[in-house]
Amino acid sequence: MAVIRRELSCESYPIELRCPGTDVIMIESANYGRTDDRICDADQAQMENIRCFLPDAYKIMSQRCRITVQWKQRGREA
Repeated sequence: MAVIRRELSCESYPIELRCPGTDVIMIESANYGRTDDRICDADQAQMENIRCFLPDAYKIMSQRCRITVQWKQRGREA
């Protein structure tokens, strides 16, 4: 049974993701930037641009977390 969680990290507040035992973390999507004025609110100058995002965020997150796509490859071979 899969457990789905959403994790947010605001500027200067890193997060650490862990799995117990043999569980696996699968990142479905990632965003870097502000898309909302309610999440991670800051001083007014920082909140002026809430339409900012990094299109390569998922790719970067995957590389930094050393996530493999082994599960996808096994699924195709089966």
